[in-house]
Amino acid sequence: MNIRKTFIAVVVCIVILAAVASKLQAAPIYIPNASFELPETIFADPNIDFWQMSPTPWWYDESGGFFWSQLTGVFLNLPPEDPDYIDNCDANQAVWLFALPEVELFQELTVNFDVGQSYRLTVGIFGGGGNMKDDVPIEIRLYYRDAEDNKVTVGATTYTYDLDTGYVMHFNDVQLEIPQVRDTDPWAGKNIGVQLISTLIFPDDLDPVTGRAGGYWDLDNVRLAKSWPDLTGDWFMNLDDFTLMAREWQLCTGTTTDLTGEGCVTMEDVKILLGPWLESTWE
Repeated sequence: MNIRKTFIAVVVCIVILAAVASKLQAAPIYIPNASFELPETIFADPNIDFWQMSPTPWWYDESGGFFWSQLTGVFLNLPPEDPDYIDNCDANQAVWLFALPEVELFQELTVNFDVGQSYRLTVGIFGGGGNMKDDVPIEIRLYYRDAEDNKVTVGATTYTYDLDTGYVMHFNDVQLEIPQVRDTDPWAGKNIGVQLISTLIFPDDLDPVTGRAGGYWDLDNVRLAKSWPDLTGDWFMNLDDFTLMAREWQLCTGTTTDLTGEGCVTMEDVKILLGPWLESTWE
């Protein structure tokens, strides 16, 4: 069977699958303690199960009343009648993170960046606590570890506090989207890392007059999802995605459906696209 006939056979297979299988939605990826419910606290606790904090930097002076380890921690949401009640807190607890350079929380998951998959990270965030200044940034990131064990950012989204909004007790969903992983990407097959980090600058933002340091963020409900693969950008995988690939069949320039990253749209790309359809149909 030549390549063209093989492709036609695959098209027929997809059409049959489309008749019996619903469109595939993004699938959630498990993140331990994603809602910061552990350890359980009756008020606040600087310990956070499963998440790690960066080591104390050389410039941070712990004689001022706060240890570096106290700059993040879990806290219990207050009752609805309290003015500091967070109206959309997931479950019972959330986490604080001080707006200082290098303060972060991170963890590495047991799942990998898989070729052909897209990823979406969503985190609930609001700022303003502790008299936070205007234009203070925080980033959500996905990363991998390189051969030297360094965290290497795959993608990041910055959320910036606007002083005019005030300290509103309501989490805003901040999202980061990573496009389809290709086998030429250095993060392909590597463990997924999730990072929540204050991106204030040392030493500029520590200046008491012009710096932005001070205050704290509230964060909650970290969610990660994957999509197999979404060529149309709607975070569903259906016949529209295969139609788009069919239009670029055997093209080697200007393609958007080359999932392997080798330069051309071939049967290897079709196999990646076909896989989840088969899995969903025969489950």
